[in-house]
Amino acid sequence: MFKIILLMVFFISTVIVKLLSTFLPINDQTSGEIFKRLPVFFTPANYVFYIWIAIFASLAWWIWNMTMDYKSSRPIPSKRILLFGVASILYILCVYSWHYEHFLYTFVTLTLLLGCLFILYLTYPLDDINRKNRLPISFLLSWTFISFFINLSYLLTFYEFDGFGMTKSLWGVIFLTIATAIALHFRYHYSDRLMLVIFIWTFLGVAIHHNFSQLLLTTASLFLSCVLIVGIIFLKKSAKTL
Repeated sequence: MFKIILLMVFFISTVIVKLLSTFLPINDQTSGEIFKRLPVFFTPANYVFYIWIAIFASLAWWIWNMTMDYKSSRPIPSKRILLFGVASILYILCVYSWHYEHFLYTFVTLTLLLGCLFILYLTYPLDDINRKNRLPISFLLSWTFISFFINLSYLLTFYEFDGFGMTKSLWGVIFLTIATAIALHFRYHYSDRLMLVIFIWTFLGVAIHHNFSQLLLTTASLFLSCVLIVGIIFLKKSAKTL
């Protein structure tokens, strides 16, 4: 039961910090107010960020399944509890670093968070049952990848990165292309369709945000969304190689 209580504490703490960062000023400013200060090139429309509601709902479901496993006397891997706890702490540190405008520390913490979640993701084997149980972690990992690119874009803009002579739109396309490659990698090697869905959600948000004011970026967002849709339908690894 102690493991379940720990999970709940970590989860509730994460939710509270997220709510504070969104609705109540930490350091007298919300996360959105900080983000809107700079013309970040990798930026989705505001509605995209409401995905956190679905993420927290899926994590609540994940904890509920853990509780059912406990009641059924099925073992709850301590490694997953530890990794989720570390991820929650890193997320909280990331939020506070952001609100106190330590953007480099925020990026470093977010990178560590991404690594931690990936390790947690790998604790689930590739059989069908475990894929279903892995969905909430896949959901969170997918959005953390997106947050990584958004945060990196903000960091480069904050430090007035000159882009090696390339335009911000072109850098946005580069980010979108790298994100697409990551999503397709997870689809092929881990049979993960959900990650592609989250990336499509974001890419369409990028297209809507720019609304053809940046033709190259908008077109790339829509094209790569179509690529990911094709990946969801057709891309899969042969069962013999799993």
